[in-house]
Amino acid sequence: MYNGPKGSEEGSLYQCSLCGRRTELFELPGRKEKYCLSCSADLAISVQLAAEIDAATLAGQETNALVAEYAELSERLLSRAQSI
Repeated sequence: MYNGPKGSEEGSLYQCSLCGRRTELFELPGRKEKYCLSCSADLAISVQLAAEIDAATLAGQETNALVAEYAELSERLLSRAQSI
């Protein structure tokens, strides 16, 4: 069975909610959208980094390295999303 427009030869792969790639998709806890492997991994890392930044801030610890890593990850996600 095909999911594309009538006459489409594309299979039953769905589009990643972030980058739009047609590939196998994965669910993340607490999210309705589904993502490709690369996007789901980066989103999971961004959630973890945000939690680590918050915890370090509350503990009065240095966060520059975590914030820099988060910024780099955000750029990668934005670039992937804009390449649709």
